[in-house]
Amino acid sequence: MSYNTGTLGLIIITLLLLTAGEADDTDAQGWTCGYRGLCRKHCYAQEYMIGYHGCPRRYRCCALRF
Repeated sequence: MSYNTGTLGLIIITLLLLTAGEADDTDAQGWTCGYRGLCRKHCYAQEYMIGYHGCPRRYRCCALRF
């Protein structure tokens, strides 16, 4: 049983380390728009698109759903 737990722990730690590098959103590049929105090329599933106002060309304003 401890072998399976150790293996599971190793897999979880590996997955966390792999996803930690993706936490930096290189797509946003620091542009903000609207009320708590970020300029992105594509909005994530948990976000909705507000519009294009305040964002550079080919970027849209995305805000989190509550």
